[in-house]
Amino acid sequence: MKKLYFVLAGLICLCACSSSEDRLFRQAQLETSRGKLMEAVQIYSRLLKQNPNHAAALTNRGVLWERVPVKDAAEKKRNTLYAQQDYQKALDINPNQPETHNNLGALFLDMQNYSKAIYHLTQALAYRPDYFTALMNRGIAYSKLGMLSQALNDFSAALDIRSDDTLVYLNRGLAYFDMTQYEAALEDFSHIIALSPDNARAYLERARALIKLGYPASAYEDLEQAVTIQPTYALAYYYMGDLLFRKGEKEQALGYLVRAKELSNQYIPTYELMGDMLAMEDPVAAASNYMVAVKLDPGHAQKYQRKLNLLKTEEGREQIMRNRFYQRAL
Repeated sequence: MKKLYFVLAGLICLCACSSSEDRLFRQAQLETSRGKLMEAVQIYSRLLKQNPNHAAALTNRGVLWERVPVKDAAEKKRNTLYAQQDYQKALDINPNQPETHNNLGALFLDMQNYSKAIYHLTQALAYRPDYFTALMNRGIAYSKLGMLSQALNDFSAALDIRSDDTLVYLNRGLAYFDMTQYEAALEDFSHIIALSPDNARAYLERARALIKLGYPASAYEDLEQAVTIQPTYALAYYYMGDLLFRKGEKEQALGYLVRAKELSNQYIPTYELMGDMLAMEDPVAAASNYMVAVKLDPGHAQKYQRKLNLLKTEEGREQIMRNRFYQRAL
């Protein structure tokens, strides 16, 4: 979540920049507004040759390095480095700029460097305590580190500023879910649906909360609504298959899992669930699914290997079923 540093940068130019720098800065803004991002990068670069200490131009160029289209992962990595360097240099010149701290924090968030993200986002909030975007970004970083109470505080503070933001409700609901506060999560997901009735993700997340609260029928209705809105929603088909399997409707459940695989063939839980589903009646097919899970998720290979070993006996296959359903059957 990044903000182009337009208004404040314009004020700085009017006060401290030469007319040539001011003209280049405005031209770069214009090209950005037209969607000509690489052209804007080049103009900011020309400006920075004239004045290497133009913090606003560095910040804006950093944003653009993140946004310009790339042809491969190597180019994306290179542009990310360029953006990081621009943000850092801008902060070296002007360390009390909350937008630049937010942008660098968000970049570290994208890079999964959550501790550095929190540092810069906290700096942004020190300069501007009501900075909505920084609050949301820091809440996400806290969530990624499992610091859920801090995340909830940031998300709630963000909603005090902007009470109709569905993305904040989604993130707060997910934090509540991870804290096993399923009723609070349900309330946030329901609020998203009230604000945005065509939000498929909100229906899916509310369904997950309903499952935890023991309302499978209502959960299934939400999942049906999710795939009505988004027919290619693989995760919704996975949960529908899981619910139907628990009800004993294996054929229909299997059909949903096949569909989930077609839409997202890298989602590991689908293979594990299908393996469990087929364990009793088709151990060979079950084994094939567990073996795919091993390839996709080598870090948990031991878990799938154990299930492969259990498939060898009827007692083992029954244990697979008990492990999935014991105290969880609907």
